[in-house]
Amino acid sequence: MSVAPVETAMKPWWELADLYGQPRTVMHHAVLSTSVPREQHEAYAFNIAGGKVLRESGVRAADGTWALTIRVVEYIEPVTLLTRYALDFWADVPGGKWAVTDHDTRAVVEGIYDHKVRIVAARSPIPVAAERVGRGPAAYYDVTDVHGPAPDFYVI
Repeated sequence: MSVAPVETAMKPWWELADLYGQPRTVMHHAVLSTSVPREQHEAYAFNIAGGKVLRESGVRAADGTWALTIRVVEYIEPVTLLTRYALDFWADVPGGKWAVTDHDTRAVVEGIYDHKVRIVAARSPIPVAAERVGRGPAAYYDVTDVHGPAPDFYVI
């Protein structure tokens, strides 16, 4: 596991990826080939679901269930048994929309999380009241830890 210095919190995730390596796609609803063989997806899904949630944003459906969730999870990688950090995203839309990206450097995944939370708030993949979309994460999500204006380097 690599540890990023504190100043990396001010960089966009793609610059962090240039420094610490690209994140890998563990699982994805629309991609047949990922960095992790399909035979191992259940093991990864189990470990990520049981991992430690470090950050989370979500939108509840009218019935109170989660309609969309974006989480940063610290988990034990089932093959190497090393600590990794995952961005776990899923939306309850027809056909389902879900993806898991991970990295061994938490700062990279945290940067992706911040970017993803802001992008989804601006372009909702699920039906929500019109006044919630385009007004930032605090207005869009029922639960979020992303606040304030987007950094200048984001194009949303």
